[in-house]
Amino acid sequence: MDLDESSVPPQHVGARLGNKVSLHKLETTDAQGKKVRTHPRYNWRCSFVENGKRVSKYFKTRTSAEEWAETRENEALAHGTDSGITAFERSVVVETRAALLDLGVNLRDAVSLAIDYYQQAKSSCTVRQLADLVVASRIRAGLSERHTQDLRSKLKRFCGTFGDRSVATVTRQEIDKWLHDLKLSAASFNSFRRILVLTFNDAKRDGHLVDNPAEKIRQSKVVETEVGILTPVEAAALLVGADPEIRSAIALGLFAGLRRSEIERLDWSEIHLKFGNIQVKATKAKSARSRLVPISENLAAWLRKSPRQTGSVWPPSHQRGRKLMEAAHRAAGYGTAGEILKNKAKAKKLRESGDAMAADKVPLLREWPDNALRHSYATYHLAHHENAAALALHLGHTNTALIFAHYRLPVTKEVAAGFWAITPENAGEIARDKSKRAPGHQVNG
Repeated sequence: MDLDESSVPPQHVGARLGNKVSLHKLETTDAQGKKVRTHPRYNWRCSFVENGKRVSKYFKTRTSAEEWAETRENEALAHGTDSGITAFERSVVVETRAALLDLGVNLRDAVSLAIDYYQQAKSSCTVRQLADLVVASRIRAGLSERHTQDLRSKLKRFCGTFGDRSVATVTRQEIDKWLHDLKLSAASFNSFRRILVLTFNDAKRDGHLVDNPAEKIRQSKVVETEVGILTPVEAAALLVGADPEIRSAIALGLFAGLRRSEIERLDWSEIHLKFGNIQVKATKAKSARSRLVPISENLAAWLRKSPRQTGSVWPPSHQRGRKLMEAAHRAAGYGTAGEILKNKAKAKKLRESGDAMAADKVPLLREWPDNALRHSYATYHLAHHENAAALALHLGHTNTALIFAHYRLPVTKEVAAGFWAITPENAGEIARDKSKRAPGHQVNG
């Protein structure tokens, strides 16, 4: 090490890059020829070039300064020669220099970031492995089959694109594009986003990544729509047209407000006609809380007519139960999206051919309102009993906020009374009054 900053041999690449250290004693000579310190605390200074700028480091003793300077020079030489820089690596430095300057990032920081990125990616798990862990942890936590199946289904779709990727390498932009490319409704978009947020939160908790990329994706705005319910005539037609095997399940939705998933898991042993209530166990409820739902007089009449009162309320074949439910929908004037389009096209074709009479006979089915049975129960219960707190309790809500937000529809007490008077004895007569089969919730007339 030269104290006078002499020239560096050309083979010392580190020195040629400006990393040679020079050592200076911090003193000068005054007019009387006396040595005077030029720094109040330090006696020695090491000077070197870093990132194109002259940098100084101060020491109290020459020994400590020389030791540090030697270490610094050895590091510089190692970086310059020991690593064996190739022509390709030098060209990369030259090619990326301008871009890094524009970003205000030096080469050392850029390389450090890249190293951190790839180290994290290497130590992380794949998205598919993460998905399996997330589902397994929810099963261990005792979440419902419906919840875990929804989780599994959405993550399977996500893994179709990102399954083999390291969790740490998936970006917000990629997730955002993937979600929007699905062309989902606002509610479904938010549902997928929620699943991804909890999934990446698990990864963050387990140290697979630092930040959750899904959290930074904005939720879609969901425009609240009025709930769709059945008129008393449609409710009667639904029950009359239903197969006896599915009729009790329909009655429980209409007159007890049980969710479809709750009905599918309900056992006849949990229906207590003698005590006048239905026990919805916590393990079968969406809210994971037990509740008792009172059995109205007309519901009791429908349940007593059931051809089977043991075992599962839902038909033994789950798929058969769904088909029977769809058939009952058609009996009430509702159908699937495919059936609706098919009937419209058929009627149009008949009219164009001049057969208007035949076209008029084609049933113009309507789309089945979401959760129509439960929403009908809640709407008519509130109009008939005017007790939001009791209704919230029966529905399994913790407060009345949802009651006032969704179920205060323009239904008269007379119409509500007619709904609660639908029995096996009069349902056929009510269903024949086709003049009152109005779509939606327009049941105030």
